[in-house]
Amino acid sequence: MEKVNVIAVDLGASSGRVISGQFDGKQIKLKEQYRFSNHPVEINDRLNWDYLKIFQEVKRGLALTMRDLGHLDSLSVDTWGVDYGLLTKEGEVLFAPHCYRDSRTSPYEAEFAERLPAKQLFRMTGNAPDRINTNLQVFADLQRAPFLKRTVDQLLMMPSLIEYFFSGIKQNEFTIASTTGLLDVRTKNWNTKVLNRLEIPAEWFADVVIGGANLGPIRQAISEEIKVSAEMRVISGVGHDTAAALMALPLNEAERKQTAFISCGTWSIVGLQNDQPIISEAAFEMGLTNEGCFDGSNRVLKNITGLWVIQELQKEWTYTGAEISFAKMQNEAAKAYSINSFIDLADVRFAEPRQMEEKIVAFLKETHQTLPKNRGQLIRAVLESLAFSYRQVIEKLEKLTGTTLQKVHMFGGGIQNQLLVQLTADFTQRKVVTGPVEASVLGNVVAQLKVLGKITDPVKLDVLANTVDVQDFNPTEIPGLEQKYAQFMRILAANNTEGK
Repeated sequence: MEKVNVIAVDLGASSGRVISGQFDGKQIKLKEQYRFSNHPVEINDRLNWDYLKIFQEVKRGLALTMRDLGHLDSLSVDTWGVDYGLLTKEGEVLFAPHCYRDSRTSPYEAEFAERLPAKQLFRMTGNAPDRINTNLQVFADLQRAPFLKRTVDQLLMMPSLIEYFFSGIKQNEFTIASTTGLLDVRTKNWNTKVLNRLEIPAEWFADVVIGGANLGPIRQAISEEIKVSAEMRVISGVGHDTAAALMALPLNEAERKQTAFISCGTWSIVGLQNDQPIISEAAFEMGLTNEGCFDGSNRVLKNITGLWVIQELQKEWTYTGAEISFAKMQNEAAKAYSINSFIDLADVRFAEPRQMEEKIVAFLKETHQTLPKNRGQLIRAVLESLAFSYRQVIEKLEKLTGTTLQKVHMFGGGIQNQLLVQLTADFTQRKVVTGPVEASVLGNVVAQLKVLGKITDPVKLDVLANTVDVQDFNPTEIPGLEQKYAQFMRILAANNTEGK
């Protein structure tokens, strides 16, 4: 068959990439064509995404890719969850989209909770309440600027916003919409009861697209500017990066329902793919949440502060003049012996930037634990805390579903930290399979190929098997493991976040 070239625009919280996926009928070859920085910009105490820069950089990436490959068939965008842009009736962005770490929501959390108590919100939407969620962000925007009700015409989630810039079509894709806390858990469309309770206009929201959609050709002005074919399609594929990653795992349906997944990056997302949202009392008490998959199925999961802590430490130490790479940090931690001290990654201080080493030491002092004597011990304490956090969530998922999860599949950039992967195998006493590193990108590509009719489900597993390199990590016996885990759980209980 003629080779198909599709473009995954993969936007993360620190960088954006334009990656080509070339499909020859048997396997997919990925190539990073262009990378750019994508940091939120702080102005007047507000934290916003530079959407104009994103648009310009993606165009540049497409132009470079066109020169390399000669023809491009389609593009689609995947991003982190919860953030959005507001459009006027003229189709213009009203203001730069806020970053989920922006603090503007803080003054309105109490009133939000009064209007929608946490348990009620969970039962209506399937989403656990969170200060970063879209529902609270939009509520805060309306409290701060009531005029928005008169001026806003549409709300588009970030991947749909970028796709709108290239296609002119406004829509909201299911997987990204499922992160908002505004969907109806049963109908998988916008929850009018929640919108009414929060006084958010229902007319802001375009229909939800499940299973992808071909939005049509790229805008003519853009195709002429960057010299790509006017026939290039813009695809609403799988907008949320974790849902995209699940599309890339070489697992059949039975394996998916018996394998815990861990998306390993700045955030760690630990979950299980299943058919329907779980909105029981037990799920709520466990602090779990539900989000959507490309085909309309569900993933029940928990978000954990992940390698963000390690990234902040690296940044902090670099600022002081130390030349330390992530590889060197991993090496120092591997050589250090465990001091059996742990941090609670659900503690809000570890989700906030700056002074990370100071905050870790302060937490250890507060909880009367052994302090690290060197950098390696401190890094190891963080990684061990993360691995035990994974175990805690996996055990919750088993208890909730009655399913024995004998295997863990880890993917994303964090799997390059092989110490963390081996600790996960050891601390969970389960086989861990890793790969691909570029799971979100590959899933984005697979979704486009499905929408274009170039790949079908029966063929997809063979294609992924030919494309994805996986690596197995078997658990080793750790003397005193259960005592270590009991100590970790005591720290969480003392810090009052064990069930959160």
